[in-house]
Amino acid sequence: MNSKSNYAIPAIFERVSKRKFTEQPIAPEILEQLLLAATRAPSSGNMQPWEFIVIDEPATKLEIVRSTYSGYFSKGKNYQYWIADAAVVIVACTNVKRTVARYGPAGKEWALIDSAAAVQNLLLTATALGLSGCWVGGINEQAIKTTLQIPDYVRIIGLVPIGYSVEDASPKSRLPLKWVTHHNAYNVPFYD
Repeated sequence: MNSKSNYAIPAIFERVSKRKFTEQPIAPEILEQLLLAATRAPSSGNMQPWEFIVIDEPATKLEIVRSTYSGYFSKGKNYQYWIADAAVVIVACTNVKRTVARYGPAGKEWALIDSAAAVQNLLLTATALGLSGCWVGGINEQAIKTTLQIPDYVRIIGLVPIGYSVEDASPKSRLPLKWVTHHNAYNVPFYD
């Protein structure tokens, strides 16, 4: 199976991070589909730790942009202004208390993983519905938490700007399966 058309879920193979958007708004029912898809992700003990702050106010989007950076070494100097052009910016959060209440301290990590699965669902659904987005991790979490009045027990796992894209981008290459798979033990090839 070499062609992505042979796969049951084309959105998985078509999804590309895009950073240039039209001014077209997202209909409320489409936005609801994205958020509902996110909440269908698997989670440890079904604790569903994800929470989403949907930002569509231009001033709030710009304030969030001022809490971004382009990489560790930029020291916050290179704001990612393109984010403000998206129809909405979804601040993906993890309510750590939910999972920790059931699993103790280990639940902190599991809650983050569970919320990451929700973001993946959101991005794949966006692709399937003709929208585009990007998972942005280069943020000053504390600054955004202050701006949006997010409590201490809630972690931000990223920003997800979503909109209709003007970019024509192809999926980036991925490592071959033989480099990332193992058979019954680590470093035992599954594929030759």
